[in-house]
Amino acid sequence: MHVELRHQLAHRLVALQRRQRDFRLESWAVVSSRSFCHIRSFVPATLQDWERKIHLTHLFRFPEPPLFIDTNILKFAAVKKHVYRSRLGTVDWGGTDYEVEYHERYTVNDIHKIKNNETLKSDAILLGMLAYAGISGRLKFHSHREVYLETLGLRGMCSASGRFFGCPIHRVADPMAPRVRIISDGKKSGADHALDFLSRIRHPRYGELTRMTGAYQGPNKPLIINQAMDAYHLWCAECAGMNYFLTMDYRLQKVVSQSKKVETPVVIKTPNQLLREVLPKFGLVGAFKFLWQGYRFAKPRVGFDEGKGWT
Repeated sequence: MHVELRHQLAHRLVALQRRQRDFRLESWAVVSSRSFCHIRSFVPATLQDWERKIHLTHLFRFPEPPLFIDTNILKFAAVKKHVYRSRLGTVDWGGTDYEVEYHERYTVNDIHKIKNNETLKSDAILLGMLAYAGISGRLKFHSHREVYLETLGLRGMCSASGRFFGCPIHRVADPMAPRVRIISDGKKSGADHALDFLSRIRHPRYGELTRMTGAYQGPNKPLIINQAMDAYHLWCAECAGMNYFLTMDYRLQKVVSQSKKVETPVVIKTPNQLLREVLPKFGLVGAFKFLWQGYRFAKPRVGFDEGKGWT
């Protein structure tokens, strides 16, 4: 048997796979490949030694399928609200008790407001784990400026949870050359300005998507604003080369899946469907690790209890 110097192990001059050797050099001693002495040397002295020996960085390379998130994902991710709740109390003033109304701080969990819809509630809970997938680099989320503008017209978006639980969201480019876009002028609402913007688009692909989503009602008729926004978001996802379109709009998913004349290369997924789709790609060990770490991340962010004070 040829025994080489120990430092050559760092340069992979000694085979590390069991099928390639019967003995290895550890702690300046030759030990059997089946010896429990390997436990002692499993933890290297430095991270550089670890990476050189077993190439640990390859174990943490996760697939990053491009994902486009819809407006309702940001809406249902804003679960924690800090509010004031009014209460009646009494105050002793000059020997006389007076009934007064005062306000106290209160933390609200919007997931508790979802009633009689277990599918919607389950998807809202899973958003915390998907956000962790983005934070840990397993997934990469994208969105468009119009998605953020649409959230400005939604109530309750000022949440202590942060935007999508602090997950980084990358912005995609406009599907066509930028045009003048009025956000607000004090005369019209933000939704009216959005409808004016969408109605001026004359691109043929956007026209096809408005027909698929049901926004187009015929010539000389205005578009339906919600469906028109869905069509624009799908168009943005297509032009940006997204693989998935993450949404909790079940009607949109049904309409797109049943469309035969107009199809889209972007696969529309709900949070539950997306998690089932990408989880096997993490590998067996990676999937269990993600489920455990994702649960620990999501539990305090979506499973917290309501109560007094701002937590």
